[in-house]
Amino acid sequence: MQIFDTLKKTEYKTSLALGFFDGVHLGHQNVIKTAVKNAHGHCKSAVLTFKKSPSATLNKACKPMLSTNEEKFRLFEKLGVEIVFCIDFEEICHLSAQEFVKTVLCDTLNAEFASVGFNYHFGKGGTATADDLVAMCKKLCIKSQMCVPVTYKGEAVSSTRIRECIQNGEIEDANAMLGYEFAVSGEIKSGNHIGTKISSPTINQPLNPEVITPKFGVYATKVTIDCKTYIGATNIGVHPTVGECSPVCETHLLDFSGGNLYSLDATTRLIHFIRPEQNFSSLSDLKDQIEKDKLQILSYLQK
Repeated sequence: MQIFDTLKKTEYKTSLALGFFDGVHLGHQNVIKTAVKNAHGHCKSAVLTFKKSPSATLNKACKPMLSTNEEKFRLFEKLGVEIVFCIDFEEICHLSAQEFVKTVLCDTLNAEFASVGFNYHFGKGGTATADDLVAMCKKLCIKSQMCVPVTYKGEAVSSTRIRECIQNGEIEDANAMLGYEFAVSGEIKSGNHIGTKISSPTINQPLNPEVITPKFGVYATKVTIDCKTYIGATNIGVHPTVGECSPVCETHLLDFSGGNLYSLDATTRLIHFIRPEQNFSSLSDLKDQIEKDKLQILSYLQK
């Protein structure tokens, strides 16, 4: 998959999916799959998206992201996308809706087809809708489609709903709407070694401040390190018992046989919320609770 960080005039025809696609959830996947399907083998399947949320560019309140750009790219590629134009919003925010369709979709990206979500807005000030895009594309002989919403429990899947679920510890609902398991990814760092002192050594991953922080507490997880996957008991939070300040993702690997994992990358997928973070009166009480958490996690993941 090719990735461009600016608009690039193409000599080939493209079948484009348009949107910011934070999280690349089931609704986004429908839009992208529609563009991939309509490439028909003679167009390049492509995504036009942005490096940062348009809200951030417009100095509006910006919500934490569900995914980094790198994670989005990996998901795009899995969906069959061949080309990604991930540009600065400033590159097009001054264009009217008509100018965007004519100069960007038609003249620059040589679009033969364009797909958008039902709630897509574009053009200066974001005043044009998905229906407007379909009408404007028709005039320029660009085929287009506004995709109907994908629903979950009777409501449209959206990044906002998923954020709320993650913040509330409703991780199974979040995963159902994402179509995959929400994860904390990053390098394993050395911690304060409290886990080792209570015979429960852990791996530590700093949390990305730009990505949403899940509800503090203990989760049943699956952790992939160096192509191997382990069952994890993960605590996300500030560890009040030992006086931590900055939130961290700390995981005990329940079926790990030992070895040095520092500096390796880990992907910790959140499967089930076990309990909120607690402040224990002693390390002994903390150790007892960790053992109970492990049994509950093993029972849940092995059923």
